[in-house]
Amino acid sequence: MDADSTSGILVSVIIPTTRRPVLVQRALHSVLAQTHKKLEVIIVIDGPNPETVAALARITDPRLKVIQNDTPSGAGAARNRGAASATGEWFGFLDDDDEWLPEKLERQLVVAKGPGGWSLVACCCRVFTPEGTYNWPRRLYDSSIPVDEYLFDRRSLLRGDTSFATPSILVSKTMFEQTGFGTTRQNEDTTLLLRITKEAGGRIVMMPDTLVVLYQEEARESLGSSYSWREMLGWLEDMEHLFTKRAYSGFCLIYLGSQAARHRDYKAFFILLTRSFRRGRPRLMHVLTFLVFWLLPIGFRRRIRARFTSTGRARRPEASEDASVPT
Repeated sequence: MDADSTSGILVSVIIPTTRRPVLVQRALHSVLAQTHKKLEVIIVIDGPNPETVAALARITDPRLKVIQNDTPSGAGAARNRGAASATGEWFGFLDDDDEWLPEKLERQLVVAKGPGGWSLVACCCRVFTPEGTYNWPRRLYDSSIPVDEYLFDRRSLLRGDTSFATPSILVSKTMFEQTGFGTTRQNEDTTLLLRITKEAGGRIVMMPDTLVVLYQEEARESLGSSYSWREMLGWLEDMEHLFTKRAYSGFCLIYLGSQAARHRDYKAFFILLTRSFRRGRPRLMHVLTFLVFWLLPIGFRRRIRARFTSTGRARRPEASEDASVPT
């Protein structure tokens, strides 16, 4: 199936935002510039924000619809609200501080409507950080293992190499209506993936094409979850029935362990270590990585990771750049 056969498919793009009137316009323009033209864009302003309302009011493209929440609800709930008013056959999600490259939707639709019966199609990202730029993830998801093990059963000591970035996914409306993002302000995107693959029986695929630009260049206020390893541990307990024991241990020791160590929250050390052995099945690599988080300063670890992942100093990509970058 080629792009011509998918050109008539309506795609709904949902962008949650909060107090970022300049950045959300950049994200919006990257959607309106898509080579796939049949789309609608639903921006959900999460809470009172006159500046963003005024900025978006100046954009006259009829494909744009703006929704405003009276009170902040978080990224997952904001995306769900936008999806509830969407009419497209497929849904895409973009964060307000990131961008899509022009052929993102066109390329993904060819895969989505081709053989395979896919419920969700993801792609790779180009990540910009103060240390440089790199393509991510380094290891593609190939459905050979459960998605939770792909994300959390880490095999490398100094860095992870897996990811499902929310701005990279394209999911069918039919599947999304059965699942949806989590609304707990913790791991709402992982909740979606687990619901799709382990509750709704959906199939997901990751393309090698790099079609999304993620900016991690500075600390910004975000709709995403704030730090609380106890809240994230509570989320894990609620979702434990959808985790394998390997993934459970990896989540405790690596995902939560890295967050707790970064904030030097020493109460977490024995709680997470004990929980991972009692409820999960940790690998030696999980335990070693957990100890590295507590023993090596985060700045030192970042410099080492940058040496292995960076491809040079970060620069803003131009629309004319080739959207398919080998991983």
